[in-house]
Amino acid sequence: MPTYKVLYFDAKGRAEVIRLALTVAGQDFEDVRYVREEWEKVKPTIPQKQLPCLQVDGRYIPQSGAIMRYVGRAFGLYGASNDESTSIDVVFGATDDFMRNLITMYYEKDEAKKAELKKDVEQNKTGPYMDILEEILKENNGGDGFFVGDKISMADILVFDMLDQVTAMITLPDFPPKLGALIDRVKTYPKIKEYLAKRK
Repeated sequence: MPTYKVLYFDAKGRAEVIRLALTVAGQDFEDVRYVREEWEKVKPTIPQKQLPCLQVDGRYIPQSGAIMRYVGRAFGLYGASNDESTSIDVVFGATDDFMRNLITMYYEKDEAKKAELKKDVEQNKTGPYMDILEEILKENNGGDGFFVGDKISMADILVFDMLDQVTAMITLPDFPPKLGALIDRVKTYPKIKEYLAKRK
């Protein structure tokens, strides 16, 4: 049985979706969290010198997108067919598009410009992103289950985690009905519910 280590900082960030996916899979993993001083010491030993990184039996896998897909394929969270995997990738792509706006806003140094970017994200970017997700949900058996097929996948875990984390940066509007119901389903998924209750 492989051993897994999730390497990241002491934060949710880009590693949290990986932690959640391993939790859903029922896979034990070591949650390695570096403070900045520790990270500077180990950084030269990590592929691409960035985090998150997944260690599987000592082998390093960098890049959060690659890690998500690896974990998804390894534990049946990446669709049951090529079509389903592609549908998950569509959700990944839409989320990446939305996150680019947030990252630009987050790293903006000029406070006035940052406020403008935040307003633009809240008024012009968040609603259309949620509408896209709502339509994707409706296309899958009317939207009363998950994004793809009839069970939880990386798409559901990613969207839940991203929308959970961005509340620290922006004010979210009310979720469309299908999306709101999905978020509740993921949040109350037994293994996730247990994880969230113990999370730092």
